[in-house]
Amino acid sequence: MINPFITNPALRSLIKKLKIDPERKSALLERVTQLDKEERLKLFETLKKIFLLDLEEKRAIERIKKYWKK
Repeated sequence: MINPFITNPALRSLIKKLKIDPERKSALLERVTQLDKEERLKLFETLKKIFLLDLEEKRAIERIKKYWKK
């Protein structure tokens, strides 16, 4: 059974959501179909870390805005 998070549509969707350079985003989207299972897993782990960093950055900005107003 294949991991649903490493399918072409799932990886493409995750790549599109990330705040990364458009040039790199385009290159990643083109390469997704060429990756084997091991490469997909590594890519997913990296993308997951980037996603979590983006989320952490967003939360930090929200907290700063909240306390900056007071």
